[in-house]
Amino acid sequence: MNTRFLLLLNVFVVSLCPAWAQLTGQVLDASTQQPMPFASVAVWQKTGRDSTLLGGSQTDTSGRFVVTNLPASPVWANISFVGYQAIHQRVVLSGTPGRADLGMVTLRADAHLLNEVKVMGEKAGLTMNAEKRVFNVGKNLTSLGGTAESLLRNVPSINLDEGGNPSLRGLATTIYVNGKPTQLTLAQIPANQIESVELITNPSARYDASTSGGIVNLILKKNREPGYNGMVSVGIGNNHRYDATANIDWHEGKWNVTALYSLNATQNPLTGYVNRVNRLAGSGVPTSHFDQNTLINLNNQFQNSRVAIDYAADKRNVFSLAGTLAGGAFNTVSAQQYTYRDAAGNRTGYGSRDLDPQNNFTNLGAEFDWKHSFARKGQELTLMTSLTRNRVSNAANWLTTSYNADGTSQPTYPERDRIDGRTIGNQYLVQLDYVHPVSDSAKWEFGVRSFTYNRDTQYFFNQLLDGNSTYALLPTYSQNADIREIVNAAYALYTRTLRSGINIQAGLRLEHSSLHGLSRFDGTRFGYDYPSRTGQNFFQSFFPSFSATKKLNETSELGLSLSRKVGRPNFRHVFIGIQANDRQNITIGNPAVRPEFVNTAELTYTHTKGPLQWLATAYYIYEDHTIKPFTQPSATDSTILVTTFINVKADIQYGLDQTLKLDLGRRLSLIGNVNLRNFTIQSETLQNQLWVYNAKLNLTYRFPANITAQVGAFRDSRGVSLQGYRQAVNSMDAALRKSFMQNRASVVFTVNDVFNSRRFITTYEQPTIFQSSMNRREVRFYKVTLQMPLGRPGATSRRNGRKLERPDVDFSN
Repeated sequence: MNTRFLLLLNVFVVSLCPAWAQLTGQVLDASTQQPMPFASVAVWQKTGRDSTLLGGSQTDTSGRFVVTNLPASPVWANISFVGYQAIHQRVVLSGTPGRADLGMVTLRADAHLLNEVKVMGEKAGLTMNAEKRVFNVGKNLTSLGGTAESLLRNVPSINLDEGGNPSLRGLATTIYVNGKPTQLTLAQIPANQIESVELITNPSARYDASTSGGIVNLILKKNREPGYNGMVSVGIGNNHRYDATANIDWHEGKWNVTALYSLNATQNPLTGYVNRVNRLAGSGVPTSHFDQNTLINLNNQFQNSRVAIDYAADKRNVFSLAGTLAGGAFNTVSAQQYTYRDAAGNRTGYGSRDLDPQNNFTNLGAEFDWKHSFARKGQELTLMTSLTRNRVSNAANWLTTSYNADGTSQPTYPERDRIDGRTIGNQYLVQLDYVHPVSDSAKWEFGVRSFTYNRDTQYFFNQLLDGNSTYALLPTYSQNADIREIVNAAYALYTRTLRSGINIQAGLRLEHSSLHGLSRFDGTRFGYDYPSRTGQNFFQSFFPSFSATKKLNETSELGLSLSRKVGRPNFRHVFIGIQANDRQNITIGNPAVRPEFVNTAELTYTHTKGPLQWLATAYYIYEDHTIKPFTQPSATDSTILVTTFINVKADIQYGLDQTLKLDLGRRLSLIGNVNLRNFTIQSETLQNQLWVYNAKLNLTYRFPANITAQVGAFRDSRGVSLQGYRQAVNSMDAALRKSFMQNRASVVFTVNDVFNSRRFITTYEQPTIFQSSMNRREVRFYKVTLQMPLGRPGATSRRNGRKLERPDVDFSN
């Protein structure tokens, strides 16, 4: 029986069979997840060794296809496109007539056809527009194997203080991880888990109102390629520094799974000092001196793991589930040596204090997100939730000695103290956002958000009684409090493009915020409500925003943004217990401190042409009732300085922030940033003003043989505070990378703080006291890091020697 006869017979049989209806689906590019128009779809039926074509189709501009008049029996679907690996898949069409949908089918580029193609483009190290700047972490070599703290030192416009806290133009920034608040510090987030850093300098009403210093959003790595792949990294350096990271990704069909794990440890040998001169009021003549030198071992070790799962249930709904587990120890072991001298410089007393902490922390987080896309283009509903629980222990032993000038011990010394306790924090976030297009040129955005932060803190300072073996609790130096912070918000945002080409955005956010605390020692309650229960400050809970952008030509854009923000007191600001102290310096909170309000105006100009990107921002910031530390001598002992927090009259600053990215040929590229501003701080009785600036420069040079060198330099000029100054800070980091295995693996040598110059020296100057102190976060270190790939992009499961993008599908009803 010849083939032509079989074909005619099969066509005759098919014509007698009732049509099952149709087979539909959508074809996407596996790497970009974009629709593939004009892909070929053919449906075959196998009879023994022969195959019969039953029908076929091509995908439309949205990648969709329809094949009709198919029999209710098993068939084979063949989906192909030039330059891509075809899919040959068995489909069972059974049951009553209906519609069978293959869903989203992904095609992968054929490596055999592309192995001669050289891809010259690469992801940019920095992208900028009027709304935000995006910093590509993969392009930064000096922070490889480090933490988010070391990473932010390279982000334009961001400064870090001696405590590792980031700021933008002198205002504290808000740290988000994937758009959500976190209880982890920057030093507890590994840089190797971060894909990019988003910096939003003047957030709109869409964002939380307590973002006066802008938003730093850390975007964690997520699988972008089909199949299974990943990366492992190990690093080792001096000062007992080592780290390890593993990122494993799997993407097939509707599922996308990313698993991350990091280990980081170091022992930083640091130094610090305090030098003080006590002076006679009016004349400034020295009356006595106090000097303290500190040796510190910053002993840190932590582990961080995360698993994130995305499931595309259909073309309209994507569900995401993620869990994070982190833990470790952050201990600052220190030995202080102090000396008292009289006006002539003669020693009148001396001693020491040794601090031996044994603290650890655990952080557990869970996230669930849902995104629904409507049939109308741009119409979306997004649900975002998170729950985190953080536990930090408070444990340490102190030993303090005090001697007279002749070496005899002073009464009640040596003093032994023991610290016990822990802090437990629970954060809850629920946020719902809805985008509703009005037309092609206009849309509304609405959202609601509820955030709760419960903190239970216990810090018990126990002192060994003289001549006794038991410890006595000192409540004055201790904390035992329960604090709850709640912020409920709703916003509306309208965006429209006018006929003149100007894009405007106007929004309004309403927030109800409260902080309520209870000291368990004496029953004292503290905190605030905005608006208050009597409604006295109702209008202080409205936060408007406005922006307008105009594209001047194909390469330039002009933008204007206005906003009102709030800076809420945190726990340290309002809790009256002693929070930090040495022999001559004490810090306490102030329950009377209230929120500060910030008004910001920005004028931006962006220019992009070829290898040049330039962003210039002129800004004006007025900060009303700003919260500042205030230091004064103790009422009982004038040689002891007590620092608390107060609302001063205002902070006023204006300046120009310039960021430039330039590629000088194929080998040399640079990213530079200079921020020059005039800063004025005012209280009822004091005022301080100064022109300040900070500058960053990142140079990258690509040598032959896949060798890359990178240098990052930083300078922060002299800074001003209400009662003193901070000296300029200079530093430079360098790295050298050798890539191999087609640039998928590398070895990197890093030198942090090349000149060992990253010191923070602050000065407090008042009529009766002049004090200079120095602190450090890190010292110069050297490090070698090896990165190796896992799997290969595009690898998928195999069965019986045949590659399958997805299993057989049974569409029976």
